[in-house]
Amino acid sequence: LEFREGARPDANPVAPLHQAEAAELPPEKLPIMRVIGQFRNAYIIAEGPDGLYLVDQHAAHERVLFERITKARESQAIQQQGLLEPLSIELNAYQSELVSAESELLSESGFTLEPFGERACLLRTVPAFLDQKQIKPVILEILDLLEQGQRSQWRERIAASLACHGAVRASQPLSQEEMADLLRQLEETTLSKTCPHGRPTVVRLDMAYLEKGFGRH
Repeated sequence: LEFREGARPDANPVAPLHQAEAAELPPEKLPIMRVIGQFRNAYIIAEGPDGLYLVDQHAAHERVLFERITKARESQAIQQQGLLEPLSIELNAYQSELVSAESELLSESGFTLEPFGERACLLRTVPAFLDQKQIKPVILEILDLLEQGQRSQWRERIAASLACHGAVRASQPLSQEEMADLLRQLEETTLSKTCPHGRPTVVRLDMAYLEKGFGRH
């Protein structure tokens, strides 16, 4: 696992765990957090200057990858990896047309696709951060996305899909160093409190809630 390489566009506070139990986060960026541990291989427990933070590791990594993909694409610097052998993918008629018509859009996202007959294509390169075992479903999902919505939304939708597929899974154990590295990268993102699909990346339990729960007030 490597975090060192390197939506809904709003920064609203994340939803609290319960209306009366968790404080909403302020609109500014996340503070520096110190990793305490991992809960159920899905949530990072961290200490901040104003309370305890629970970080959804998949949503957090999605946000990091989404912003990295967007910036890399703008500068035409998405890292690619070539496949040892081209992967043949069967397509329907409209998908086949998209591969030919949108080759530049797919290329700037890290994919090199070539038409292969009337209803197939050959995939030669993919974004470097993707697990090659999931390449075919990713390509088909992206082509499905291109059949939906307005063309102006395609780039954002592709980036969100790639971020989701490339992000660490909720069931994956992380080392202390990996968790700390992920939090540092999340703290540096522009919209750190939500993933590209709008889900919260963090929930904060403030000191007032913790002290009330332990009967200190």
